[in-house]
Amino acid sequence: MISNAYDLFWQYRDVYLTGIRNALLAAAFGLVLALAIGVLAGIARYSSCGLLRGVVAVYVSLVRNTPLLVQVYFIYFGLPAIGITLSAFSTGVLALTFNSGAYIAEMVRGGLNAIPRGQTEAALALGLRRRIVLYRVLLPQAAPTILPAITGQFVQLVKDTSLLFTIAVLEITKAADDVGNDSYQFLPAYLVSCVIYIALCVVLNLLSDVYESRAGFSKHKRA
Repeated sequence: MISNAYDLFWQYRDVYLTGIRNALLAAAFGLVLALAIGVLAGIARYSSCGLLRGVVAVYVSLVRNTPLLVQVYFIYFGLPAIGITLSAFSTGVLALTFNSGAYIAEMVRGGLNAIPRGQTEAALALGLRRRIVLYRVLLPQAAPTILPAITGQFVQLVKDTSLLFTIAVLEITKAADDVGNDSYQFLPAYLVSCVIYIALCVVLNLLSDVYESRAGFSKHKRA
């Protein structure tokens, strides 16, 4: 079985490598965009503006209470219905962004809420504006709590790219399916994809640990 899987990988290495590239690109683009959305949404959840807090709360609730696969289908079939046509890859990135943005928003909100209220009161007493307090006082202190969780979110995104197989994005799972259909060896083909996922996630987790160590973050601070 293992030798068959290795031979299959070598024979179809271009398909698997394309799947790996697309999975990493989709996860990377999704994380960058989700980070921008998540930070702004997390700040809105932390802010005193009731309207913004309510809108973001609805967004987070929708994401957390529906499966990612449903979100992928909703975006994939919903956008063309309103006249917006994107490639399958772009649609997949948008779905990953929409999903991860909500979780990052909760990470940011949790990091900000973990800072003692006295920090804000002291900064305001010194005459600093609330915006300055947020960006110069609170966010730097929340970073050690937020960033390790965000690096872990990238690993989760790599695994979540497997759902893009359902909209015909050539990622790792779709590569295994294509190889299985072509070779009629589905078990070895999916065994290769399993090994690829494990290898990628192990390497990414190790890189995350190295980053945390050099940045002075400890593992117990993971969200």
